[in-house]
Amino acid sequence: MKLKHFLFATILFSASCQQEDTLFKKIDPSSSGIDFANNIVINDSINILDNEFTYNGAGVAVGDLNGDGLQDIYFCGNQVDNKLYLNKGGLTFEEVTAKANAQKKKGQWSSGVTFVDINTDGKLDIYVCNTMIHDSSKLRDLLFINEGNDKEGIPHFKESGTEYGITDDNHNSISTFFDYDKDGDLDLFVAVNFIDMQYPNQFITKIPDGKNPTRDILYRNDFDSAKGHAVFKDVSLDAGIIWGGYSHSALIHDFNEDGYPDIYVANDYLSNDLLYINNGNGTFTNRIGDIFKHQSYSSMGSDLADINNDGKDDLFTVEMLPQENKRKKVNMNANNYNHYLFTEQYKYEYQFVRNTFQVYQGKHPQTGLPLFSDIAFMAGVEATDWSWSPLLADFDNDGYRDLLITNGFPKDIIDHDFGAFRSSISSSLITRKQLLDMIPEVKIPNFMFRNNNNLTFTDVSKEWGISLPSFTNGTAYADLDNDGDLDIITNNIDDPAFLFENTLYTKNKKETPAHYLRVTLKGPADNTLGFGARVSIWTKGKLQVAESHCVRGYLSKSESTLHFGLGTHTQVDSIKVQWADGKEQKLEMQKNRPDPCS
Repeated sequence: MKLKHFLFATILFSASCQQEDTLFKKIDPSSSGIDFANNIVINDSINILDNEFTYNGAGVAVGDLNGDGLQDIYFCGNQVDNKLYLNKGGLTFEEVTAKANAQKKKGQWSSGVTFVDINTDGKLDIYVCNTMIHDSSKLRDLLFINEGNDKEGIPHFKESGTEYGITDDNHNSISTFFDYDKDGDLDLFVAVNFIDMQYPNQFITKIPDGKNPTRDILYRNDFDSAKGHAVFKDVSLDAGIIWGGYSHSALIHDFNEDGYPDIYVANDYLSNDLLYINNGNGTFTNRIGDIFKHQSYSSMGSDLADINNDGKDDLFTVEMLPQENKRKKVNMNANNYNHYLFTEQYKYEYQFVRNTFQVYQGKHPQTGLPLFSDIAFMAGVEATDWSWSPLLADFDNDGYRDLLITNGFPKDIIDHDFGAFRSSISSSLITRKQLLDMIPEVKIPNFMFRNNNNLTFTDVSKEWGISLPSFTNGTAYADLDNDGDLDIITNNIDDPAFLFENTLYTKNKKETPAHYLRVTLKGPADNTLGFGARVSIWTKGKLQVAESHCVRGYLSKSESTLHFGLGTHTQVDSIKVQWADGKEQKLEMQKNRPDPCS
């Protein structure tokens, strides 16, 4: 049977390679035109003492919204307006939010964002999550339907969330689209996150009855023939989405390799992470305790990728363990034996205050479920301070995925000295503003770790030019200038967004081969971006795999194109695509084909 899916791939040779002091160059806003800054103004009702979510930040999404072959950028803002920037080429951008009608509603506090072609017309739509505000009328998520370009090439959007069945008034962090019931169209999972009790780290008896207000939401895509488009129906309880938590991120991946996509949810505070295994009958069961020996305690962002090129995806989640010894002593509590006793008494899974790097180790012979081992300490990536977004990608095109981690929190609310003063009688003698001003404020540089191809990573943050002090939350990567290497975009609190140009192929540098393959998927009619597709490539007998995800990291969407570094190789032997609907496609390099770089 002839496949109706298509694969587009390009192999390009690097004419030159990085030889300067740093791999990444920060582009000034005056040059790029990106002047977005997620500035937060503190007041009596919005501050870190009264709401711990004040500095959870917002996301950024990347994709070609106007179809000109260049990746555009959409930033979410908390108190500031969301902004859409069109890529004009040469790492210059034009802000067109008002022209495109892609603004959030006045007073909304936006969090996560992703791009999806939900009405299957070949044009990317925008989904924005909202949170924080107590007014329920300002909490509904926004679905901007792309109605096409005007004569100036600017896409125009119509906010159609209600029309598509997006009507909940929860505090949502991020949404992700996938086909959970294998009917061909894209369903919707929404991660919910807000504080529903005074002490979210207090042990309570967990009752998975679906009544917890912090339960996530699963929407089924039901096509409405009268409306001519999808209408989403909340099927969470029927599908077994019943556990509560404080969800910062969500990933879709077929963990047990049965052909059905599963859901990983990274939860903050004491609530355990969740791994909903798809039962293949429209329902899910949380099996995380059968798959992972332990988890990060307050999990933030998460990412999946094959870091050792064994063909199996590995999982990384970030926490808040400081790297420096002084900050460990100032901000972290000592281990408490009672905590371990309560963990078992209340039937929680084990959690630790640090990053976890779960590497695939095979399947359990009885359950058939995958098993993982945490190598964070061995890899040297267990402590990166108050981290938000981990992203696994090959930034130097050597064939192995590196690790970017962004972090920072504007107020060290967990500082022990401040905590001691706050609980003393002296704190009652000063004003609220004075108390807020006393909270330590420390900007921490972001981290970049180079993959050493032996399950260890080297901190190259300074060497590669990433280690700028900031409060960075949502982050994405993309080849913004179409030169074959991955650039980085960040969403910062109280600072302009960072745009880092990857200078791997900057002109007039000493030649050092570092080649790449970029795969753009054109999926079936109801999943045009090919979410859930898995691409495998072989080069001289060595395997690399990549999977198409709707969202990655924290509150954000990176480019949809799948990027493979090839190192010194100039071509691949074969490419296999496993589509989400089960179909497969394989391409083999023709024998005796001329070297494209000769």
